[in-house]
Amino acid sequence: MRALVSVYNKEGISVFIKKIQDELDLEVIATGGTFQHLKKNGINVMNLSSITDFPEILGGRVKSLHPNIYGGILFNRKIKDHYDEINNLGINEIDMVICNLYPFSDVISKDNFLHDEAIENIDIGGPAMIRAAAKNYSNVLVITDPNDYGLISNKIINSNVTEHERYKLAKKAFSYTSNYDAQIAGYFEPQEQKTIENLLNNELEFKKNLRYGENPHQKGSVYSYKDINYGIVNSKQLNGKEMSYSNFLDADSAFLTANSFEENCVSIIKHTNPCGLSVNNSQLEAFNNAVEGDPISAFGGIIGFNTELTLEVAELISQSFYEIIVAPSYNELALNKLKERKSLRIIQAKNHLISNPTVKSISGGLLVQTGNLIDNFEFNYVTERKPSKEQIKDIIFSWKLSSFIKSNAIVLAKDRTLVGMGAGQPNRLMSVKIAGEVAGDKSSNSVLASDAFFPFPDAVKMAVNLGVNCIVQPGGSVNDQKVIDVANDNNISMIFTKQRRFLH
Repeated sequence: MRALVSVYNKEGISVFIKKIQDELDLEVIATGGTFQHLKKNGINVMNLSSITDFPEILGGRVKSLHPNIYGGILFNRKIKDHYDEINNLGINEIDMVICNLYPFSDVISKDNFLHDEAIENIDIGGPAMIRAAAKNYSNVLVITDPNDYGLISNKIINSNVTEHERYKLAKKAFSYTSNYDAQIAGYFEPQEQKTIENLLNNELEFKKNLRYGENPHQKGSVYSYKDINYGIVNSKQLNGKEMSYSNFLDADSAFLTANSFEENCVSIIKHTNPCGLSVNNSQLEAFNNAVEGDPISAFGGIIGFNTELTLEVAELISQSFYEIIVAPSYNELALNKLKERKSLRIIQAKNHLISNPTVKSISGGLLVQTGNLIDNFEFNYVTERKPSKEQIKDIIFSWKLSSFIKSNAIVLAKDRTLVGMGAGQPNRLMSVKIAGEVAGDKSSNSVLASDAFFPFPDAVKMAVNLGVNCIVQPGGSVNDQKVIDVANDNNISMIFTKQRRFLH
C-alpha cells in the first residue's frame, strides 16, 4: 500500500501514519515540509522528488505536478490498458492521498497583508492531487480533514473501508477544493463588484429573472438547488402573469402549509402567513372552511392545495379574486375554468417535502439554520382538566400550523380549521387580541396555540374571555405556575410541548 502525504496542517498526521505503518506495509511519499515533519517524528518516508526523479523547483511552486504522481493516482484498476500502461512506464500505484492546503483565507484576513503574499499562498499541486484522488475514489482513498484520521485508521488497517465511505470522503474533498477556489475567486473579485449573484455558491443554478423584487424598484431572480425537481422553484406555471419575488414567497408558504397535512388541506396565504387553513375529508369543505376563517383577508390571497384541484372548487375560486393557485395537479375541466381568469397565476408543484435549511441574507453575510418541519412534540398535561379526543386533534393541527405563522404567533383553531390568527406583533397579548377579533364568535370552545411561552398570565386571561377552552404552548416561563393557575381557575386544559416554534 502506498500513500502520498502533503499537508499544511500537520496536527495528528504522524500518529495517523505510524499507527497504520505499525500494522501494515505502508510506503509513504511526502512533499518537502511534510517529509521533514514525518521524518523528524520517526516515520519511514520517501521524498516525493525520489519518485519524480526531479527536484522541487521555483521555490516550491512545482512539486507534485508529474506523470509519476498523477499516473499513480488516476489509473483505473479495473481497466487492463491502464495497468499495462503504467507498468510499461514504470509508474507505481498510489492508494491513498492525504492532503490539506495552504490557509489562503488566513493570509488575506491578516492586517496589512501583501498581495504577493496572497499569491504565493495559492496552492496549485494540492488541489490537483485532491481532485485526482477524489475522481478515482473507488481506487484511491482521499483524506482532507485531520478529524477523519481517527475514524478511518482502523478501517484502513482492517481493509474494510466501504465504497460508501470512500464516496463520502471524495464528496468532502470536492467540497473542500470548491470552497478553497471560491475564497481565491472572492479575493480577486473587486469588493464593489461582489453582488449577490457573484456570491451564490455552485450548489445553485440560475432559473430566471423575476418580474421584480419585493417592490417594483427592486430586481429579483430565482435559483434552484442542482439536481432537484420539486418545490415551488421547480414548479410549472400553467397560466397568468409573470411571478415576482413576493409571489414566489407566498406560493411557497401555500405549498408548504398545505402539504404539511395528510388529508385534504386548503391553505390561504397573505404576506406568507396563513390567514385561512382547514383539513377535511372533502376538498370542497376544506376550501369553504378556509375561506370562512377570514373572508376579508382571503380576498386576493394565495391558495395552496395538497390534492388535485376539483372542478367544484375551481368554480368557487372563479367567483372571487385570488392571486395564485398552487396544487400538485388539476382536473382538466377545473384547469380550463381557472384559465378563464387570464391574470390568475396557476402553479403546478410536485409534492416532496423535506426540511431544507433556511438561508437568510444579513449585512455582511448569511444566516443558515436547519429546517423547521417537525411533527413530533411532547404532550405534557399541566392542568387539572385534560383535553378531549376532539381537542387533541385540534391541538395537533394548531401546533403544526403555528410553525408557519410569523412570531409572535397565536392560532385559534376549531374542527381542524383556522378561525383566528395573530402574527408578527411585538407582544403576545396583542397577537391574542388580534386572533380573537378575527375569530369573533368562532373563538368559543376553540383551541389556542402559542408558538412560544406566555411570559405573564394576562394573555391566558384574555383567551378565557374569548371562550378558548384548551391551550397548547411550549412552557418554560418563570411564570409558568401563575399561567397554569389561571387555566385551572377557569377550568380550561393546557398542554406544554417543551418545543418553541418561532418564525421570523
